[in-house]
Amino acid sequence: MAAEQSLPVASPPATRATRLAVRSTLLGVLLLVAVAAAARAVYTAFAYGVPAWFDEELNPLVNLLVNGQRIEQIDPRQYGVVVFLVFDPAVRVLGANQSALALYAACVSLAAAIVAFAITAKRYAADDPVRLLVLAIAWCSAVPLLYVIAQHMVDAWQLLFLSAALFLYTGTARQQHWTGVPLALATLTKLLPALLLVYLFVRSWRLGLVGAAAIVILLSIGQALYGSLMGLGYPLAMLSMGGDTVARWSMHFENNSIRGLLFKLVAGFQLQGDTTAYVLDPRWVPWLSALAYALSASLLGYLGWAAWRGRGDGSPHRRSIEFSLAIVTMLLISPHTAQDYLVTALPVLAVWLWLHARKLPQPWSSSQTLLGAVAAFLIGVFVPMNVVARFAPFHGLIALTHNADNGLFVDQIGSAIGAYDFFGFPGLGLLIAWLLLVSLERQSAAARERNATTPRMAPARISATAAAHE
Repeated sequence: MAAEQSLPVASPPATRATRLAVRSTLLGVLLLVAVAAAARAVYTAFAYGVPAWFDEELNPLVNLLVNGQRIEQIDPRQYGVVVFLVFDPAVRVLGANQSALALYAACVSLAAAIVAFAITAKRYAADDPVRLLVLAIAWCSAVPLLYVIAQHMVDAWQLLFLSAALFLYTGTARQQHWTGVPLALATLTKLLPALLLVYLFVRSWRLGLVGAAAIVILLSIGQALYGSLMGLGYPLAMLSMGGDTVARWSMHFENNSIRGLLFKLVAGFQLQGDTTAYVLDPRWVPWLSALAYALSASLLGYLGWAAWRGRGDGSPHRRSIEFSLAIVTMLLISPHTAQDYLVTALPVLAVWLWLHARKLPQPWSSSQTLLGAVAAFLIGVFVPMNVVARFAPFHGLIALTHNADNGLFVDQIGSAIGAYDFFGFPGLGLLIAWLLLVSLERQSAAARERNATTPRMAPARISATAAAHE
């Protein structure tokens, strides 16, 4: 009997020592992988030259500051005034030297990605070294982020602004007050994050007003420095060209929004010869466009409903779920969601890791865990596309859809990325992410309703009962 009692006493220290050894080994391996992933990201940021988007997006600023030409016309895809404000000092110093401007852009994009990670990790991974290192590896290895920093794209700034907004939104009451400011910066970098400002208005009109005021201030600065088209006239100019923009990108082969997926599906994923034009009867286009608008409206409607019924719940996990749902909805209803846009989904992956570890809003089921893992991989990939090509049936899909002679499925960043985007793998990941977030949102709402209807014992009765026991 004494021997049986001594066994449990002797085993816990050995078990704890084993667990500590295993955990230390795991942390060491994860740290090495994280350092390697970070080094790869830094190398990628400086390995490429002048990005193609400079000619389209920066020329108006360069012509204004270097050549004195007023901005009298902008492209339908023209970035907002925030891009001009960030590049303004560099153009004034470096002039039209595109190589120097590319180096400047690379530094800004890389810094934005690093700060975005630091902000997100502080909120969602600072309490667990394992989760912190897993997030670091996923962040630095995500193919959309590597693509963005390689091309020095402003989507890295979007990642920073949305990460900052999420950090503020899930923080203290004073921090929440400023949530609209980074969303305003994101909106006037690229217009798409305006959806998150709409969500913020539904959730809290006061927070939304702060964002709207920030937009007015930024546009006024743009008006004073660059003229009407990059100032107060910018939103109207973009709206006037919105129809052409939607029509142009509905059938773009990289598009992974609801609209893009719908057009691809009806076209049978078939392109005409060596072009980017779909094999699609033009008579179908108006009907498909109307259906795309209806589907987008339904997703937007659900987001609005979730925001409205969550108004009384200020918990960080509820706000994190809603904000993540807003990000994924934004990507799904966008006129054009390409590889670079997907970088804004990285904070959503951090939220999932945190919710899963904290068992919020309740312990995750195996199906939810599987959905999260599949969606994360489809969106982020996390391994070189050449490795993915060894296992994904790209060649079979290309042959099946009669696209074997099309040269669009090789990209300068790495082979197979064109096929991966064209066949809608990222879009499938977004749809799965939306389903997961909807299930989490519903669980969160149900848990709040149960707590609200659970009868509570009155304090006076508790005191009387305690007194009786005494």
